[in-house]
Amino acid sequence: MEAIKAACSGSYRSKEGLSESESEAGEGPGGLGRLFRATVLEELLGVREVYVDYEGVNPTGTHKDRIALAHVGEAVKHGFPGITVGTCGNYGVAIAYYSALAGLKAVIFVPRDYTLERLPEMRALGAEVIEVPGTYEEAVRASMAFARENGFYDANPGSNRAVDIRAYSEMALWIASRVNPTAVFVPLGNGTTMAGLWEGFKAVGLAPRMVGVTTAFGNEILRRFYGDGNGDFAETELNEPLVSERSFDADGALKAVRESNGYVFGFADDTALRCAELMRVVAGIRPLPASALVLAGLVKFVRKFNLRNGRFVLVVTGGVRVG
Repeated sequence: MEAIKAACSGSYRSKEGLSESESEAGEGPGGLGRLFRATVLEELLGVREVYVDYEGVNPTGTHKDRIALAHVGEAVKHGFPGITVGTCGNYGVAIAYYSALAGLKAVIFVPRDYTLERLPEMRALGAEVIEVPGTYEEAVRASMAFARENGFYDANPGSNRAVDIRAYSEMALWIASRVNPTAVFVPLGNGTTMAGLWEGFKAVGLAPRMVGVTTAFGNEILRRFYGDGNGDFAETELNEPLVSERSFDADGALKAVRESNGYVFGFADDTALRCAELMRVVAGIRPLPASALVLAGLVKFVRKFNLRNGRFVLVVTGGVRVG
């Protein structure tokens, strides 16, 4: 496990974002994440303090590195012959990357009709990629069945939830070591990141308001928060990381929102593009548009609750293209 962590500083992805002196940036343990204060955003929005936890500096460019590292470590520790996961992109690349570092076979299932911009990276990293007709959820089910039939480690959402929660709890501990947030804004897909962060903050006695931000067109957590039994469902190239007919950790995410007196917001793709461009210009980062929606969540939260004198943390993941 330590050998895998040591390799995180390799050259697969160059670091992005502002310099230490410009941004008060500080990397987390193992080189994962970079937390900096976004003073220009504070001025633009008229709020006290805004911090960005930018996960785009991670080896494969997203927060999925955190749980991929943890799951690959578990698979190696327990002697599994390989690891498998269903994915629409980012998590698959992260699993492929850390599996390659560990010398572990990775079999990755993807939904055939998705955009799959990162599929070449998975293969270049040595993973076997199996395309499945249907949705992301069907790719996950196919991967779970493969794990049972072949004795592979199952890294899918919900299969080993304790590992996911631990990894994202550690992320919360790192944030808490730098700032005591009033509210934390998290992109919502399956809801695992939100659930894990909340457990981590509680472990050190903090209770920031947890605000989930997702697509307005197809996420179970959003529908359940607003009591909408139906809801619109429209899968696009931009909202793929967030759209989810079934959010595997919806209960954990909604628990975090409820216990922290938080909230959930949903936005359309055009808002994601505008937020991504704004963050590129004023914060010097290249966020995945789906995750840049946390900025829209902050704006709406501040207006809704008239809460400007706070410390706000935006969890932002990177773009899909490796530079």
